[in-house]
Amino acid sequence: MAGLRIAVLGAGNVGGALGKRWAAAGHLVAFGVSNPSSQKAQAVRAALGTTVSIGSVADALASTDIALMAVPGGAMDAVIAANATQLDGKTIIDAANRMGGGPLHSFATLRAQTPTARVYRAFNTYGWENFADSDYGGAQADLFYCGPDGESRADVERLISDIGLRPMRVGDTDQVDVVDGILRLWFALAGGQQMGRHLAFKVLKG
Repeated sequence: MAGLRIAVLGAGNVGGALGKRWAAAGHLVAFGVSNPSSQKAQAVRAALGTTVSIGSVADALASTDIALMAVPGGAMDAVIAANATQLDGKTIIDAANRMGGGPLHSFATLRAQTPTARVYRAFNTYGWENFADSDYGGAQADLFYCGPDGESRADVERLISDIGLRPMRVGDTDQVDVVDGILRLWFALAGGQQMGRHLAFKVLKG
């Protein structure tokens, strides 16, 4: 099966962890960052060499079909507005969390700026440690996400599976607040109950 062409916008903890795992799985990964010479971008380059490209956001989006939004939540509106033309029509995965009040997701901005994009909410409910290392003593954890059905859904589920997690769709985009509620539960347990950040969930069905 041919690899997917993915723009990872952001080379921080989440973007870096996912981009590394996807490149290892055979996907074509292009990192788009504000400063390709930054310490974070160069750390990705040191880890992956020439197996990925690292350039501007516009460069990354030019040659890819799927965009992972892994920039800081407070920067999402500006990044979306600056790159709306290239983002529109793609499969967009919103993995950024807008902390500090209001919705955690950026669906409203994405709907307004990229009306023909297929938008998903995924990879936002766990800390990056769970993407870098998805081994939980032999059990496969679930990753909850939402978004439209169709071919793009299969691509998103493939990307989830490729990092060792089981895709668990909770519905279409109208279920985005359910996905974000799982993030709040994760924070309550990982930090509030001091269970640690290498923590994930599993749905059991009898």
